[in-house]
Amino acid sequence: MTSLSEGQWIDGVFHFPIRVYYEDTDVGGMVYHGRYVSYFERVRTESIRGTAADVNHLFDLSEEEGGPLTYVVSKINITYKRQAKIGDILMGQSMVTKVRAAGIEVKQWISRGDEVIAEAEVLAAVIGEDGRPRRWTPDARACWQQWLEEADAANTLGRRE
Repeated sequence: MTSLSEGQWIDGVFHFPIRVYYEDTDVGGMVYHGRYVSYFERVRTESIRGTAADVNHLFDLSEEEGGPLTYVVSKINITYKRQAKIGDILMGQSMVTKVRAAGIEVKQWISRGDEVIAEAEVLAAVIGEDGRPRRWTPDARACWQQWLEEADAANTLGRRE
């Protein structure tokens, strides 16, 4: 990806712009707290679009290829630091902090300029049609591992923990 409007990986961190619309806010024009879960999901989804870790790719895998697979969020911990409001242009960021056999740990944050608005720690698992955890396909695991190593090499992990 070359356009930041589509999102961009920089030093192991995916950056994705988010505009706050009226539908995202409460009657006072502030972003409703539950919308941040949607923002974090959108950033994670865009970060894997078109890769071997993409939801659509994993879901379309045949049984012989280890699929079909999908994601579930098994844990999310959000810390709210500031309020965002209608019309704000926010930046959602996401980085992999750990690759597990059947899941990933991700650190995410949403900022407005230099201000962090909200942070999240997410554990996402990969499951089969039966709802049970499955191991990553080698190609998907390689994607997650690459992004983790890029963040580590840029010392991004140390700056965000």
